[in-house]
Amino acid sequence: MADVKVTLQDEEVQKYKDTCTQWSPVYLRLPIATAKDVLKFFTPVNKLRGDKKMPSIYGKSQFSPFKKDKSSDAEIKIDWRTLTTRHANVVETFAPVDYVDVPLGYDSSYFGEKLKNAPQTALIMATLSASRGEGLAQAAITGKYDPDGETSEDIADGVITIAEKEIEAGNISEANGNLYKMPALTFENACDEIKKFFFSMDPFLRKQTNYLFCAPEVVDMYNESYLLTHQAVPYNKEYDQPYVEGTSKKLTLIGLPQLAGTKIMFATQKQNLLYGTYLESDQSFVDIMRKNHYELSMASDMWIGFNYRTLDKRVIKFIQLADSSDVKEPEKNPEQGSEQGENDNNE
Repeated sequence: MADVKVTLQDEEVQKYKDTCTQWSPVYLRLPIATAKDVLKFFTPVNKLRGDKKMPSIYGKSQFSPFKKDKSSDAEIKIDWRTLTTRHANVVETFAPVDYVDVPLGYDSSYFGEKLKNAPQTALIMATLSASRGEGLAQAAITGKYDPDGETSEDIADGVITIAEKEIEAGNISEANGNLYKMPALTFENACDEIKKFFFSMDPFLRKQTNYLFCAPEVVDMYNESYLLTHQAVPYNKEYDQPYVEGTSKKLTLIGLPQLAGTKIMFATQKQNLLYGTYLESDQSFVDIMRKNHYELSMASDMWIGFNYRTLDKRVIKFIQLADSSDVKEPEKNPEQGSEQGENDNNE
């Protein structure tokens, strides 16, 4: 590779710095782009550094028979939730000499056509930037803010962590109509239990087109259960059922690997899931500098945060799954056991 030198001369370092400056906007956006498997279900709030109050406004007003002396107070409810983005960074070193003989291929749509013919070091930095999206996708779901942490999941609370805190605080509850407690799912009962959940949803939520975010194994259980319980349905021609049966295609199963092992599921719409970023501030940047004779140091900063716009039962409903260990075997009738024993002895 002609553009990679074993030793880093000053002019070579300057080339890398120029390359970094040229492609900095691409590097900044690559983590978000590669986290799209999760973030495509969220609504972005751009240019947010710090806190922003996000309102959900509901009005209650109606006509009634004419009276010329009629007067009443307007009833407007504003539900405020705060979306907070937190500062995150990464500083990593790499040695271009390590990649002299590595044929880096161009096989990602995220890099764009212009980056296709960029110097090899540009592709190395792009690969590093893109790989950070995997951690951000997980953070969006199960992140838990820890200022002393060392992973992407420590940057900010993800939507499952937020839900767990709101359940503990009583803001998500059966009494509020936004929580449904579901028995442990199996390959036999998943279809019926998820339909029961849909039937329990608020009528205004049911009429919207919703996603049911769950672990991939829940989708597997639903498909198997559907196959077992709907064998005689004439239009059941496909094994995979992305829509929950009986919902008029208003509830779509979304199995996210990032939800594997969690006991929380929820049904809502894209506009109710928010992620905030600030990729264009004076402190959101990608930089590269010499570390020693052979290595370069690459630094990047960003702001990221997640939240729900509202927890109103007309917009979202959560499922709290029972633990699989809570599933009890059917108890045997002692009298039936005695009779069976006597029958065996008589034989």
